[in-house]
Amino acid sequence: MLAEIEIRKDLYKRERYLRKMRGFYSECEVIKVLTGVRRCGKSSLMNLVIHELMECGVKPENILYFNLDKRRFRDVDTPQWLDDLIDVNSWGIKGTKYLFIDEIQNVAGFEKVWLCPKS
Repeated sequence: MLAEIEIRKDLYKRERYLRKMRGFYSECEVIKVLTGVRRCGKSSLMNLVIHELMECGVKPENILYFNLDKRRFRDVDTPQWLDDLIDVNSWGIKGTKYLFIDEIQNVAGFEKVWLCPKS
């Protein structure tokens, strides 16, 4: 599902923020939320984290990225639809999965989505 994001290598390395997040790269069942005003670099920071994860050996198929502003995902507007999107795209992936959702506020009630692995 990583094909949805263009991994940019020309981004400014925001070392101060990356340093705070690196400790969580190997943690399971952790949710990190990036907040900030519009156009402050949240999406770019996600891109940098994804790039670092791949440099550390995480397989691209273990990284799920959804930009809910993109045409392909614009209709994802309910918790159930978001949950289904995650389930369908993570099915069959072995090992730790890294989930990145850009523009999550487009889903009213997104916090109702249970992001832990289903048995």
